[in-house]
Amino acid sequence: MWRLPIGYLLAVLGIASAIATTAEPGAEEVRAVIRATAFTSAVPFLLAFSASALDRLRRSAATRWLMQNRRYLGLSVAASHFWHLLAIIVLARVYGSGGNPISRLTLVFGSAGFVALGLMAATSNDASQRALGRAWGWLHLVGAYIVWVDFIFTYYIGTTTSAPFHAVMTLAFAAAWVVRVLAFFGSRP
Repeated sequence: MWRLPIGYLLAVLGIASAIATTAEPGAEEVRAVIRATAFTSAVPFLLAFSASALDRLRRSAATRWLMQNRRYLGLSVAASHFWHLLAIIVLARVYGSGGNPISRLTLVFGSAGFVALGLMAATSNDASQRALGRAWGWLHLVGAYIVWVDFIFTYYIGTTTSAPFHAVMTLAFAAAWVVRVLAFFGSRP
């Protein structure tokens, strides 16, 4: 199923390229790529983050597919976030902060999210899982929550400054956490 993350990597590149290749690309186009790649990362993340909880609460063909493809959904997040990171680097290096310096809190959450995502992607294989044993499970559990906090922080902050879309995404991430809590305690919605 490696086709999923590879296809996603190329699809997100296509989306980013379509946004960035305007007649006179500039900082606004790079910011649009950052927003788009945040969303293209959020969708497979929510699916991977919720997969086991959804399967535990209500087994179906869809939840079985999610369980079988969690690894590839997670790698799709990493593929999309590669372009996200590249756009952030371009914005910072080529256009500077444009009068909007990045807050320390954003730097901390963002950096932690990228590191966690990178570690999880690098260890998303059977050999790493065998070699790391229980540490692999802890890495992926803690890493998933670091990335979740990064996303919810980003979208929640956006609810005060942006479109209602940010509120919807904040609710989606909160709902994913509630599903995990319900599954942990063995409840059914």
